[in-house]
Amino acid sequence: MPAHISSAPGKTILFGEHAVVYGFPAIAIPVNARQAKVKIFPAIRFKPEEIRFSAPQIDIERYYSDFEPNHPFRIAVEGVKSFLKIDQYPACKIQIESTIPISSGLGSSAAISVALVKGLMEFVGYHPSPSEISNLAYQVEIIFHGNPSGIDNTVISFNKPIFFQKEKPLQFIRTKNDFSIVIADSGIKGNTKAAVAGVRERWKADPEKYNDIFKKIGLITTEAKLAIEKGDHEKLGKLMISNQEYLQLIGVSHPVLERMINIALANRAYGAKLCGSGLGGNIIALVEPDRANFISNLLLKSGAKQTILVTLIKGS
Repeated sequence: MPAHISSAPGKTILFGEHAVVYGFPAIAIPVNARQAKVKIFPAIRFKPEEIRFSAPQIDIERYYSDFEPNHPFRIAVEGVKSFLKIDQYPACKIQIESTIPISSGLGSSAAISVALVKGLMEFVGYHPSPSEISNLAYQVEIIFHGNPSGIDNTVISFNKPIFFQKEKPLQFIRTKNDFSIVIADSGIKGNTKAAVAGVRERWKADPEKYNDIFKKIGLITTEAKLAIEKGDHEKLGKLMISNQEYLQLIGVSHPVLERMINIALANRAYGAKLCGSGLGGNIIALVEPDRANFISNLLLKSGAKQTILVTLIKGS
């Protein structure tokens, strides 16, 4: 069988992070400017199921058989074998690389999971649907993050803007107007597992307070979907600011993120907020297209490690 290359984009959550874990909706979009890539090569001289993984960005150079049973890469291989009813996966070499910053809220682990699952399936001749890829990648995400909502693997697998809610039909969002978003990296590593676990502990200690906050975030997210579909930039920006206030209340913001948010707002961004699990990582700012480069450069001068410009195209 020939060598195979698969890829998957990054993502950012526009609204609803953390609340989505508790059954409320969230909105996410793919970030195609950053990609995870998986290259799989046949290894004719290897024994069956002798699989060599190489992922230099995360310091992995190891055979499949050497991974502990709950390692994400092993879970990916086992999941594909089970789904395809394969007793032994063909011998191969797997190279994994990514331009998505790790622990930044841009879906690095989910993109790798999606690209790996997709690559493993296509390498043996099966062409999976986005739903099949997403379901298997979610099992890998559980190992990475403990209690993920499933939104990351879903938006990355489908590569479309989505309105996501657990146990409910997936909705795709079509925009009435173009939307320009600046993503700015604070340079502070986030920790999704720690952030999610911390919110859960605080929720257990005061479920009434946190359920009320999550409900309000859910209402903001529902309003945001309508604002996107109507092309209402000003309304969407105000909703971003409200969402950020609630993320601060549940303890996942960070002073550096808040400083970057304030810089964007002071320079006529419609709205801005953290994105992803928080405690570091990135912010997003909704801006006029002709001010995107200006705000991007301003954030870089103010300490952002990198910026990404994302445009949601009308009708997408």
